Amino acid sequence: MRKMPEMPTVPLISGKVPFEYAEAYKALRTNFTHMAENGENRKLLVTSSVPEEGKSSVAINFAISLAQVGKRVLLIDADLRKPSVNMYLNIRKNPEKNVVTVLAGMAELAESVVETVHGFDVLIGGVTPPNPAELVSSQAMVDLMDQALETYDFVIVDTPPVGLVTDAAALASLCDGVVFVIRQGFAKKNIVQGAVHKLQTVNAKIVGTVINQYNLEDASTKDYSYYGHYGKYGKYGQYGK
Repeated sequence: MRKMPEMPTVPLISGKVPFEYAEAYKALRTNFTHMAENGENRKLLVTSSVPEEGKSSVAINFAISLAQVGKRVLLIDADLRKPSVNMYLNIRKNPEKNVVTVLAGMAELAESVVETVHGFDVLIGGVTPPNPAELVSSQAMVDLMDQALETYDFVIVDTPPVGLVTDAAALASLCDGVVFVIRQGFAKKNIVQGAVHKLQTVNAKIVGTVINQYNLEDASTKDYSYYGHYGKYGKYGQYGK
């Protein structure tokens, strides 16, 4: 019998992780819940310059952290070119109801979201459409997120890397803010700068920066996490896109 491939994993703060790792997400949560008290920064986009920087793991753990304090959270996998949130969370329910079918008017949002064991809901990505950038920046996407805010306290949107395709930049203009993930020593400086410039050209507001795989001086803490806000950098988990 053919062996099924193992599901990719990310270190989830709802499980057994180093204390510093979980505390980093608590700091992230504290900053954004405070910022959202006046009704702002409820629609947050998570992206990076290039693939394999950990943006999806940040988006997932951020959603878990918010859910742990009773916030109603919807995580939208808008990386229609390579959706992965469903795999990382081992979601097999409602594969035929997803971002694409909701945007196309073939399914309703309420019937398409999947409740996770971590306390937040997910709208998974679907089969890659021929026009992903146009689809995620459409009026249908605006309507989807506005509808989501009627039910949820936070809407977190995972997107493709902004340095490769225009999807993230297009979506950023529809969100309140951007959480930008940078994997230390991975993407070249000019690529990161170019990605930031693309976001700036659509007047996107970068409200936080996460440094992934930040190497601390003490090698024993290499798997731990630190988060800073507005120019102070942190480190998150080592897995995910």
